[in-house]
Formats: sequence, structure tokens, C-alpha cells
Amino acid sequence: MRMIQNDTVITVKDLKKAYGVNQVLKGVNFEVQRGTMLALLGPNGAGKTTTVKILSTLLKADDGEVKIEGHNVMQDPQAVRSVIGLTGQSAAVDELLTGRENLVMMGRW
Repeated sequence: MRMIQNDTVITVKDLKKAYGVNQVLKGVNFEVQRGTMLALLGPNGAGKTTTVKILSTLLKADDGEVKIEGHNVMQDPQAVRSVIGLTGQSAAVDELLTGRENLVMMGRW
């Protein structure tokens, strides 16, 4: 009998974050499967950067659950840091490469 492997690498459940009275994240939910790409799109102030900062352990969420490769971002940030990489969007992009080539280059680094 073959075991079914869970290929979910990022799980975000009911993620919340506020800055004072400004509720930035109001219950964000998503999963990312191994071998796929996720794009966070939205207008300024939509919470994209806040979400990435929480996923990368740079900012603490007010509530919710975030797991990366099974590691809880809030309970074990060091384990999360050992399995992720993060780069900024403008400083890392080589304009001579395609979007895919840039992603492959970042992944290899």
C-alpha cells in the first residue's frame, strides 16, 4: 500500500494583524503546494508585505496559524528560517533574464 504524502508546504489559517486601530490582515487563509508558485497581488495597503514579513518570521502575527514545511512560524521561527529564502523584488531582478530564469537563479542561490 502506498502512503499519500502531504505536499502542502505553506499553510495560513485565519491570519490577523493590526497596526493600532488599522486592521491590515483580517483572517487570511491559503495553502501552497510543493512545486507551485504563489503570487500575492493587490493594491497598496492590501497586506502583501505584512503577510510576507509574517511568513518569513520578520513580524509577529496577532492571531492565526502559519506553518512552513510543518514548522509553526510563531512557535519555532528558527526552524522556519532554516527552510526558507527571501529576497526583495527590485534588487534581485536581473532585467536580462526572463521571470522564470530569475526565479530559477534565486532558487539555486
